[in-house]
Amino acid sequence: MNWLAIIVSAVAAMLLGFGWYSQWAFGKSWASLTRRTMGGGEGTGALYALIIVSAFVQAIAMNWFVERTASNSGAAGALVGLFIGLGFIAPSMFGDVLFTGRPGRLFAIVAGYSTLSAIVMGAIIGFWP
Repeated sequence: MNWLAIIVSAVAAMLLGFGWYSQWAFGKSWASLTRRTMGGGEGTGALYALIIVSAFVQAIAMNWFVERTASNSGAAGALVGLFIGLGFIAPSMFGDVLFTGRPGRLFAIVAGYSTLSAIVMGAIIGFWP
């Protein structure tokens, strides 16, 4: 396990999320579609702590996939992330969308972030020696 690459990729995924869900990107649409407000609220500290844990779990799993596929470059790691995003993450989210009746646009925002996050994590882990 490359712990430094895992930490860096988890932090990168969180930074990507802050940008993705900002007011300048998809935050306003996400808030409207989920009927939530942007910004703080009660219990946001605990939510962010869980997001950090989640990012590290994803980075550890990504490290495992990148190592097992011998993806020793940023491009190869990104490709692993793309396959994980489009092959595992997005389809499982799509089932939830179908059964809960959530809007397709919300699926595109959330699955888009998750897939891009997997690509970034895979690229970082694949690139790191």
